[in-house]
Amino acid sequence: MAVAKAFMITSMPFILAEAATGVASFLTGQLSIPPAVGPGTALDLAILVAGLAVQGLKVCRPGRSSM
Repeated sequence: MAVAKAFMITSMPFILAEAATGVASFLTGQLSIPPAVGPGTALDLAILVAGLAVQGLKVCRPGRSSM
C-alpha cells in the first residue's frame, strides 16, 4: 500500500498537468501536438523532463532502497 501511495503522490502532479494541457488543447486548439515544434510540444517536453527528474531524484536518493 505504501508503494502505491508513494507512486500516486509522485505522479499525480504530472497526470494532472497532462490532463490540463489536454483540456486546454481541446478547448482552444493552441496546444495541439501536430505542429512539429510548437507550444504544445514544448509544454509536453517540459512536463516529461520534470517527471523524469523527480523520479530520478527519488531513485538516486542515497540511503534508501528502491523497493
